[in-house]
Amino acid sequence: MKTLLKVLVAMLLVLLAVLLSILANATVELTKGGVYSKVYLPIVVGEIKWNAAGSVQASAPAVSGLQGPVIVKNASTLQLTAWCQDERITQELPLAAVNVQLDCQDRHYHYQLAASPLSINAEIATPPAVAVISDLEGNIAFFEHWARNNGVTDANGDWQFGNGQLIVLGDAVDRGRQVYELLWRLYQLAQQAQQHGGQLLLLHGNHEQYVMRGLVDRVETEHFWAIEQLMPYEQSFAADTVLGGWLRQQPVIARMGNYLFTHGGVSPQVLASGLTVAQLNQRYHATLQQTNGEVSEADYALFYGSNGLSQYRALLSANNDGVSGGDWPEAHLQQILAHFNVKALVIGHTPVAKPAALFDGRLLAVEAEQTSSALIIRDGEAEFIDVGMVKNRFTEQQHQYRSFRLLSGADWRALMANKQHLSDLNHAKTFFNREKPVKGN
Repeated sequence: MKTLLKVLVAMLLVLLAVLLSILANATVELTKGGVYSKVYLPIVVGEIKWNAAGSVQASAPAVSGLQGPVIVKNASTLQLTAWCQDERITQELPLAAVNVQLDCQDRHYHYQLAASPLSINAEIATPPAVAVISDLEGNIAFFEHWARNNGVTDANGDWQFGNGQLIVLGDAVDRGRQVYELLWRLYQLAQQAQQHGGQLLLLHGNHEQYVMRGLVDRVETEHFWAIEQLMPYEQSFAADTVLGGWLRQQPVIARMGNYLFTHGGVSPQVLASGLTVAQLNQRYHATLQQTNGEVSEADYALFYGSNGLSQYRALLSANNDGVSGGDWPEAHLQQILAHFNVKALVIGHTPVAKPAALFDGRLLAVEAEQTSSALIIRDGEAEFIDVGMVKNRFTEQQHQYRSFRLLSGADWRALMANKQHLSDLNHAKTFFNREKPVKGN
């Protein structure tokens, strides 16, 4: 027994020595603001890229710019919280407050709050103009440039689109660092649009659904860390927050004149439901009041699954999806247009090389990276214009790299996932993976 014990102790000491040797030669990757993103662990034939973002750890954090604010509506007050560089900002405001101001890093921020919920109309018979943009993912710089060059805003950033409609075709969140800055900008612009008889709609894409239901592994690392210092990220989009409440008003499908809009597309399964635009939005909004476990299989298929309005991709693939009656997808597309009584379907979600009108203009695909083309519809006619700026997905340009510090508690914690974060994430993944077969079945 003593010999066996000695062998086990010796083996543990060897393993510990190997581990310490690996970590002594490991490299830590941090964001510009000092948030852990990866740890590179050297091995004999290369290295292991250890994802440290799930640890929700930072080393001497100095986040650039404002993250947030999140404004929560309580029974009698508004509670504002935000993250500025290396500290938390909090304010308590009257429940009826409509003007909110705060300062961060020598910059002044002002937010106008709607005194009552904004009106939402997902079906307009004859809009004079519709401007369409999709998959912004927190890209506030591109949005501002696009809006000015598309005639949506003036040189001061104010609404000048009159009674026109601005359709953000989903996925305004995730992946980018300025998600909250973009959402607050859209919320402010929606108020201005309503005052001029126009409207801004933010249709729900799969990523809006992700953040509201806790699937947060696509959130940009530094932005995620900062919001997590305030509250769990999912909670920052809860119904009792200003932005969370506004998001829950938004539709998942809209009809403007002779054009139908949705993030992913309309699958044969959705079409077979026979539901109208109004009925689809009504059923979808009902699911937003339900927990992940309460959403029925039928509603999951309509709104959250691979054939749902936010996820469907087959209209831009060779998959015939079991549809008969003609070539795919022309036959199915024609059925969609006939059911909703429109002449074209407008979608984002699935990237194309360049935004384009496909199938004789019956399908307008607007999501593309590395392009400056954008869709505008005037007097019922669609055209693609050049806005003079290419949309790019956010990538960290100023990573920090240093050696792993064996005596740093923060470096060691970066190797371990935050337990609550991991639990919440796994719960959300279970919901969005409902369709995947369970192993062994």
